[in-house]
Amino acid sequence: MKDIAKTAGAGRKAVTDKSGAEAATAGQHLEEIYKQVGEFFAKKGGADDAVAIAKKGESAAKELATAGAANDADKMAASMMAINGTCGACHMAHRGGQAGAYTIK
Repeated sequence: MKDIAKTAGAGRKAVTDKSGAEAATAGQHLEEIYKQVGEFFAKKGGADDAVAIAKKGESAAKELATAGAANDADKMAASMMAINGTCGACHMAHRGGQAGAYTIK
């Protein structure tokens, strides 16, 4: 999950720079990460909301990869906004601790 922030940052930069190839790469990697996050929370149990959020992120990441490959700046931006929207909701519900020492609730 720590890799999401770094990769999402690269995705945001790619969208700002209108770099379709970089957005596609970030989208592909984010799709893999979100899939792993969903699997993690599914195995953990009791976190159906986190699984649903991860699926939304996975879908948005796939859209980012597709939009990046097509160099469609508007769709890249919309996909990145959807990805950004997944972070806070999941963190509020499932992240504890403090900066530098976060834990999973």
